[in-house]
Amino acid sequence: MAVSSFRSGRLPLFHHPQLPNKAASAACTTRSIGGFKKPNGRFSSNPKCGRALFLFAQYSQSSEAQTQQDRFSSRLQSSLENLPKLLEDIVQTSISTGPRGALRLAQGIQAFVGVGGEWLADVSRSTNEPTGIPSQLQLGLLSPLYLRKLFERMGATYIKLGQITFCQFIASAPTLFPPEYVEEFQKCFDRAPAVPFEDIQAILREELGRPIDSIYEYIDPTPIASASIAQVHGARLKGSQDDVVIKVLKPGIKDILVADLNFIYIAARILEFLNPDFSRASL
Repeated sequence: MAVSSFRSGRLPLFHHPQLPNKAASAACTTRSIGGFKKPNGRFSSNPKCGRALFLFAQYSQSSEAQTQQDRFSSRLQSSLENLPKLLEDIVQTSISTGPRGALRLAQGIQAFVGVGGEWLADVSRSTNEPTGIPSQLQLGLLSPLYLRKLFERMGATYIKLGQITFCQFIASAPTLFPPEYVEEFQKCFDRAPAVPFEDIQAILREELGRPIDSIYEYIDPTPIASASIAQVHGARLKGSQDDVVIKVLKPGIKDILVADLNFIYIAARILEFLNPDFSRASL
């Protein structure tokens, strides 16, 4: 039995030794195994042609199964080779994160419980209304409003993620996200939850190394804007009377970012380990 491989990428063609090549192409146009169309349009059962096509189909199936098995074996071998590196990264990242990881996990659970409680309360109130439950509440925590609230409660990293995903990325792909998500997450830019002014004053005293009133005549306790990692207050300098703005990093922001980014890194590494195709996306 001879096998011919075409450069066009088509499957190999089998030639039965008792069925010439030209006869195979002229006599056999298959609609089903055993049914063959002659040039005159009639059908016949040619056992020789049926034998050739049966062998061809059998070879195609076995070839495809072998290809899938080889691909699986290759991925399994690659995964086993990369497993020690993955475990090493997980251990080293966990050590560098330290107790901050456990704290952030507790804060994340608290955020889910808090936003989930708000959603349940809103649903219970809506059940008594004649219009029924709004469509936004039916989506649960995946609705634009509650998803934005969840990101805000999760803190700086997720607020920044919401800014990038739903707002900045929308400029290059305006049809990727529904407009209601984009509109809702635009609030993350300057309307994130504010830090109490007492905490801001403590940070200023520590950073300045002297009393606040020795530099500023007045600081507005209401922030002009509060974003993911900092918030801005209006102030007036003592002496020159110049109006200025003070941008202050929110307390504990470094520990939050380290813990969250380490977690995101480990999650991305695990996803790439489970499915190597994800590595193309540079998670």
